[in-house]
Amino acid sequence: MVSRESTTSRNHSGKLAEYCEDMDIEAALEHIRKNGAGTLATLFPDGRPHLSVVFASVVDDALWISSRQPLVKAKNIRRDQRVAFSSGIGEWVTVEGTGHIHDGDDVLERLRTYYRTARGEHPDWNEYDRAMIRDQRLIIEIVPARAYGGARG
Repeated sequence: MVSRESTTSRNHSGKLAEYCEDMDIEAALEHIRKNGAGTLATLFPDGRPHLSVVFASVVDDALWISSRQPLVKAKNIRRDQRVAFSSGIGEWVTVEGTGHIHDGDDVLERLRTYYRTARGEHPDWNEYDRAMIRDQRLIIEIVPARAYGGARG
């Protein structure tokens, strides 16, 4: 028999807290708007998880992450679009969904939107664009399908 302790964890007040409770996707996105640093999970070809520390911005009810063409996470998403993003310690959320790679003609505008959402205006957009091209930057968009965690909006 599995004990209650194996499926729960103690929160900061010492009370037992249930994990993996479904939550409203909008509440999860609101948490990520305030706490964008987190971990992106993608899948290697053999099914093992690949984890990357990233920063996510919320744009149009989706998560946007800046990455680079040659990185494993981008290659994994091109092959298998199942992804998860988890943010926070204590109050935390995980969003599962479908990952999409944006690297076409509109990628610089998408990267600018990502930057503006995360940090505001850049002091030199031409310099920013050159750096994004040089670094082979792209946008990973995660369309949420499910959210769960310990944060409430």
